[in-house]
Amino acid sequence: MEENVIINETIDLDISNDKMTVSIIFNEPDNGGKLLNKADIIRSLNNYGIRYGIDEDLIERLVNNKEYGKWYKIAEGDAPKKGIDGYIEYFFTTDKKSLKPKELEDGSVDYRNLNLYETAVEKQTLAIVHPAIPGEDGMTVFAKSIPAERPKKAPVLPKGKNTKVLEDGVTLISDISGRILYMDGRVSVFPILEIMGDVDNSTGNVEFSGTIVVKGTVLSGFSVNAGADVEIEGAVEGATIKAKGNIMLMKGVQGGGKAVIEAGGDINANFIESSTISAGGNITANSIMHSNVQCGGTLTLIGKRGLFVGGRAVVGNKIDAKVIGSNMATVTELEVGVNPIQLEEYKQAVKDIEKYNEQFKETEKVIIVLQKADVTTLSNDKKKMLMDAIRNKIVLKSKINESQKKIEVIMPKLKQKNGRVSVSNVIYSGVKVTINDAVMYVRDDIQHCSLFNNKGKVSIGALV
Repeated sequence: MEENVIINETIDLDISNDKMTVSIIFNEPDNGGKLLNKADIIRSLNNYGIRYGIDEDLIERLVNNKEYGKWYKIAEGDAPKKGIDGYIEYFFTTDKKSLKPKELEDGSVDYRNLNLYETAVEKQTLAIVHPAIPGEDGMTVFAKSIPAERPKKAPVLPKGKNTKVLEDGVTLISDISGRILYMDGRVSVFPILEIMGDVDNSTGNVEFSGTIVVKGTVLSGFSVNAGADVEIEGAVEGATIKAKGNIMLMKGVQGGGKAVIEAGGDINANFIESSTISAGGNITANSIMHSNVQCGGTLTLIGKRGLFVGGRAVVGNKIDAKVIGSNMATVTELEVGVNPIQLEEYKQAVKDIEKYNEQFKETEKVIIVLQKADVTTLSNDKKKMLMDAIRNKIVLKSKINESQKKIEVIMPKLKQKNGRVSVSNVIYSGVKVTINDAVMYVRDDIQHCSLFNNKGKVSIGALV
């Protein structure tokens, strides 16, 4: 006769691969085998090294009420909690490049109510730094710490001209009342100079470190040069308008082949004719005719005409227009996909390296000649010449390195192939379109289309 074997209640464990959860399953006793109590179960877990996140309340309930063959999550670790990255909170709009004049229902454009600029009063808060908040380390069921990912440190307050950091070290305020300009990653506040009439013989050329507002016309032969923005309510003739920030031309430019308009930021104008225009950001106008245009961002022609005809436009990103060219097959050239501002910076950096290298070689020759002589026999003038040459060599090496770094930053951007021309009405024959390395001469009028680079060729697609 076989003896009945006593089988005690046991548990099996399932530990997740990430060591964050443990589940148990109860094996039923037999022939009056002993049941596990709470201490037994905890001891078994501890024997496996499980010491953290054990659900003792659940264990206590399972001791008295369990279902055999069912898995129960009995221990759970704590996942690490990521901290919050430090950041800067701005109390003005930092990105103005997306703003355009409002196109009215009748197709005209409202150039008077643009709200493109913001002003500050003295002691107004401009920005606050919010420091990074550390995360919380996690813990596995084996009581092993899991380090939390470190949050990014807060950027340094972007203090520019006429701003001040308070003693708390986290608040940036305006030192004066004026127009806010966010440029090159810095916040500045510039005073505003208002010219109540025309820029002519009565005013002479106007140059100001802040924002210039001209209520009248800028006559031919005169210039307006601002360290911030320029806003001209009247017309611009064959004049020169330059601004490190944005330029607003409410009535437009009748340049007569002499007008030069240059902005570090955006240019907004009613119309532009027979002028040379350059913007580091975007250009928006109702019409541009017979002009040489350079634009780092997007060239947008809006309003009733939405026209670009004659001349040449070199645009970094995209051209949006209603009409390009004319039914007279006016020669019009478009080049899209290469930022002309960055291209000029690249060319200049290459020239600078060549120049600095030549100067470096000449400086080395001077040093070699002077160092061959016995230093004790050198005259004071030649000793000074040697020291100056050594210092100049260090400066030139630094300049070469700076130019090389600039090239390294610009090169990948110049290789991007992301240009597009979108025309909602018609692009006439006579237009030459270059998108990156692809060229197309428009032989027949094309309506409602987009032009883009497709494997080295200009393709025509649906309007987007």
